[in-house]
Amino acid sequence: MPATPTNDTTGNAEFHALASRIAEQEMPAFGPTLHELLRATDADEASGQQVAEVILRDPGLTSRVLRAANAAHLGLTGGARVVTVSRAVVVLGMNPIRSLCISALAVETLAGASRYVHRVEQALGRALHAAVQVRALALRQQRSRDSAERLFVEALLGSIGEIALWCFGEPYSERLDQQLQLGRDAEQAELAVLGASLHKLSRELLHGWRLDALQADSPEVTLAHRISRAAQHGWDGAAARTLTRQVATLLRQDEALTQRQLAEHAREAAVLAQALGVAPHAIPGAVETALPDPEPLFPDPDLAQQLRALTELASVASTRRELPLLLEACLEGMHRAVGIDRVAFCLLNPARDRLLARLVLGIDADALRAALDLPWDATREAALRAQPLLLDDAAPPELAAIAARTGARACLLAAFVLENNLIGLFYADRAPSERSLDGAVTEGFRAFVAQAQLIARGLPRTGGAG
Repeated sequence: MPATPTNDTTGNAEFHALASRIAEQEMPAFGPTLHELLRATDADEASGQQVAEVILRDPGLTSRVLRAANAAHLGLTGGARVVTVSRAVVVLGMNPIRSLCISALAVETLAGASRYVHRVEQALGRALHAAVQVRALALRQQRSRDSAERLFVEALLGSIGEIALWCFGEPYSERLDQQLQLGRDAEQAELAVLGASLHKLSRELLHGWRLDALQADSPEVTLAHRISRAAQHGWDGAAARTLTRQVATLLRQDEALTQRQLAEHAREAAVLAQALGVAPHAIPGAVETALPDPEPLFPDPDLAQQLRALTELASVASTRRELPLLLEACLEGMHRAVGIDRVAFCLLNPARDRLLARLVLGIDADALRAALDLPWDATREAALRAQPLLLDDAAPPELAAIAARTGARACLLAAFVLENNLIGLFYADRAPSERSLDGAVTEGFRAFVAQAQLIARGLPRTGGAG
């Protein structure tokens, strides 16, 4: 039976059980990944490479972040497309990339996960619309970019309960859908079915993930959510006009100008929704921006993209401390622009008797990481320094074992040397797609290794002068 309607959910065991089930069983990946992402971006010495690592573990999240990073409203200049996550972190900055990742993570986890797809898309659309509106409002009030991005996240996650209910809330979602189809007011229907509001469910989920700090019930967020709902009925509707006057008074500006600004922010939200893979029809405003197509599973070499990625390498790291971010960007370029299925950077341990896969990208990344954990000695080092780039059946025995462990008929290896010391090696193969490592792929791999090594040698050890 539905829970008894009440505004106090303290004794509503059924409601709390639903929240716990969704948080712990239905959405186990969302909370921990989000927590890890926030930990990486909130650290006193936040590392771009740590953030990039969190994103790159998930191909779907990576694709959405890159598409959204290239959406026009994010303000990337010159029309130059960002082709690596590492570069997106550098270009956009830590707080915008966090907002983007949370948006992409929510969409990836929730979009299409229910037979109520239309309601999920509407809820995601309203959440993204509110998030873009509140960020713009904060910036127009001369708030800091950090504050504006935090309001963006608060607005987006303030709807996580509604979206999660439509995805994972049976039988409550069915009952709520029936109530809404009868034309009942949304808030009254939520109370009738759950005994609480969906906003309360959002708070319960965030509490279960230890993310209470992301919910401050900011008045600007409440206003933005009201705007996103009112705008669905048109900017000339009574509710939208009332809210437009309220925003105009808040910003001390003309109502006509305010309405144009709100409509433009709605268009930006529609662009973001489209980039993230959400149908933008729930947001008013035409989507005019052309976005890159989703990446194919096994991309082919793209010389233009290789040139962009090689150029990006030069601006990813500024000191040796940021070397991991440079290496990560190098691997991304090999994977996406050169068209290599799996790539890895392996590091020698301090004792120089073991090789460990430090960074891995591509298909079957976990299996490759495990395979590239193997003993190392001076004979292998000598063979690596002298070996041809392509390893196949004719490979020297000291190195043939590497390909044997990874299951690749052929692979590419290249030493990474700094100040004449072997630091590690790059590995690449096309085993998952069973495509050959032809000349174009080999030359692309060689170019990225050479560029990364050249840049690394020129990096100062610290950010200070000298």
